[in-house]
Amino acid sequence: MTTRREPMSPIAGLKKPADLPSPSARPRTLAPVPTPSPDPVGEQPVVDLAASPAPAKEASGGSAKAEPSSKSAGRPRKSRPEKATAAARSASADTMRPVSVSVPLTMAEAWRDRAKRDRTSQVNVLLDALVAHQDRLTGLVAARSEKPTVSDGLFDRTPGTKGERFVGVSLRIKAGNLEVIDQLADKHGADSRSQLVAAALSAYLS
Repeated sequence: MTTRREPMSPIAGLKKPADLPSPSARPRTLAPVPTPSPDPVGEQPVVDLAASPAPAKEASGGSAKAEPSSKSAGRPRKSRPEKATAAARSASADTMRPVSVSVPLTMAEAWRDRAKRDRTSQVNVLLDALVAHQDRLTGLVAARSEKPTVSDGLFDRTPGTKGERFVGVSLRIKAGNLEVIDQLADKHGADSRSQLVAAALSAYLS
């Protein structure tokens, strides 16, 4: 026969806690770590270097480092060739070229006297003549090319100029300036470099 339990009467001032703490977990028992047995003296673990992945990484790393060097080696170097080309062009333009022009004797003497009077070289006198009359060079060249002809009834002949003797004047001109003079001769229809020089000097020295 079961006896019915009567509820206890509440105690004044005592409050029932809303939440009771859960029971603490039981500490986990760690398994004992076995003490390693000492290795015999002289026995060392053998490492297979061929099977080790480390060299493969180093090899791949080495190839990756070597690849930029191959790319950089294939890139053209522009600075040195450009400098070398500019230096060669400047050196060739400044090279002095010996030339000889044929002008009338009287013009050669006047040319030499003008250089002495101006205290300069005959080359500078020539360059001044070309610059001073560059707009008239075509007409000056044409005037020196025109020669009178005389007919004997059967042939047209060009008589020689009496008393006019041509002499050669030796000069040393920069290669760049000589190229410009040759370009002027072609531009203004001169038969030769000497004809252009004589045409310019005839107007400059008169």
